[in-house]
Amino acid sequence: MFRYIVLLGFILLGVSACSSQQSQDFKETRFMLGTIVEFTVYDANETLALKAIQQAAAAMQAVEDEFTTYGQVFNTVKAFNQAQPTEVIQLAPDVEALLLQAINIHEQTLGAFDPTLGELNQLWGFSGGQPPTTPPSKQKISHGLHYSGVENIRHLNKGWTKKIAGLQLDFGAIAKGLAIDKGIEVFKQYGLEHAIINAGGDIRVLGNHGLQPWRIGIRHPRQATALGWIEVGQDLSVVTSGDYERFYMYRGQRYHHILDPKTGEPATQNMSVTVIAETATVADALSTGLFVLGQKQGMDLVEKMAGVEALWVGKDQKIRMSSGMKTIFHISDVAHKK
Repeated sequence: MFRYIVLLGFILLGVSACSSQQSQDFKETRFMLGTIVEFTVYDANETLALKAIQQAAAAMQAVEDEFTTYGQVFNTVKAFNQAQPTEVIQLAPDVEALLLQAINIHEQTLGAFDPTLGELNQLWGFSGGQPPTTPPSKQKISHGLHYSGVENIRHLNKGWTKKIAGLQLDFGAIAKGLAIDKGIEVFKQYGLEHAIINAGGDIRVLGNHGLQPWRIGIRHPRQATALGWIEVGQDLSVVTSGDYERFYMYRGQRYHHILDPKTGEPATQNMSVTVIAETATVADALSTGLFVLGQKQGMDLVEKMAGVEALWVGKDQKIRMSSGMKTIFHISDVAHKK
């Protein structure tokens, strides 16, 4: 997890001039979580802002250390992945809480989001190192599917266990969102009211940027330009999952990192899905789940969820939006021509 540099799903677009000459952005950029993370604090004391950014980055790094399945840091995720079915592993509190949330989202998305795909993610080569240039065989995919499934993990009084020795937890589709939320929590603790954390295109904002909301451009999945933009303020998160982030081409077909838990292969119905939600954790997981679930079932789900909106770019490059997204999304001229 967190091993690839993710191509940005969003572009921060310009907004109107600051309302006061004293107001300005304080920015810091770091490489962490396998991507470029940009911290921006607006209209605050410089010393306070920079200290808050430092502590927010430390909180986000702690999440990476707690959930990563690579490197030298040993954590309870690795302990669970290495355990035998007879062992009971007590997960760290944040890990257990996120696993329970992941299971809940798994149920909401009818299994389209699954935190037990570690074996399959490694098989496809998108979890670490350089991905292969050819897809795995059907036999290997079937083998990987055998070592997955939320039904194969369970909670006991003293911890968690699994039915199959080879089952591997992988929080790569939700833990970055948690890291962003932890960073925003630090900003709030420091009393900051206007800020944004952009982790490789996964975004959460606080307040506004001057007299205007934060304006965020959504990347076109097939062109180096913006599909359109949205304006968000207060305390919201925007996350996109796309087949252009980590992929390779083989015999004219695109193979990417968003796997369908039912088939063990890359989901094929969409090019990208953008989700707006109250937290980056939820937006991160739902963007993956809705990508796999498809537009009809995904739309039905989103319309029933409070505080969640979504935008799909289908395989046909057509844009489809939830009712609330239609009121805030501004399509670009390039996308209009499609």
